[in-house]
Amino acid sequence: MPRLKTELQQEAIRLRVEERLSLREIAEITGAAKGSLSSWLKPYPLTDDERLARQTAARRYVAPKKDRGEVSRLYQAVAGRELSRQEKAKIAEAAVLLRLVLHGFLTYRSLFDGEKADWVVEIPERKKILKIQVRWAQARPHGLPLIGLHCSVGHSVRQRYAEDDFDFIVGYDLYSDTAFVFSKDEVALLRSAVTMSWDHAERWEKLRA
Repeated sequence: MPRLKTELQQEAIRLRVEERLSLREIAEITGAAKGSLSSWLKPYPLTDDERLARQTAARRYVAPKKDRGEVSRLYQAVAGRELSRQEKAKIAEAAVLLRLVLHGFLTYRSLFDGEKADWVVEIPERKKILKIQVRWAQARPHGLPLIGLHCSVGHSVRQRYAEDDFDFIVGYDLYSDTAFVFSKDEVALLRSAVTMSWDHAERWEKLRA
């Protein structure tokens, strides 16, 4: 009896078959290990023409600075140094914490084991509690960066965030020093990732809506 495909495997295959993404692009979106992706996607290869087109685009590529905004001093401070996953997480969480405090929110770390949210926020005037998930924005060859909507469950399993894991998810882009704010309803229909959009840049008023 064949093994059932996991949700993450199904999503990886969908991204290849429907959106014709490369292994590297799928890895950035899903967070899956490249070794696993290589095995899963082996029956679904890109065509020679698709691979050639990517190679040609890579050689001609010029970073789209206009689309991502002006380069920030923070980005310049670490330019040329490869940040670890832990460093990226700490930078993003600190950047979002700074903004939450400046906007007058009472902010705490979660007290519950296994909690997905990075920050728990209280709206003082309404006595409302919100869970905030913070993600590092992943750069792409073209256009604005994106954030994945999958999280780790155990050592090797990743799945889409559950509906009650957060109230807002915030993507932080160090390049432009910008935080993009999305409510859980705004990403509810997205399966694997959400692209940063200037319409959502620094929209902290959403938390009080």
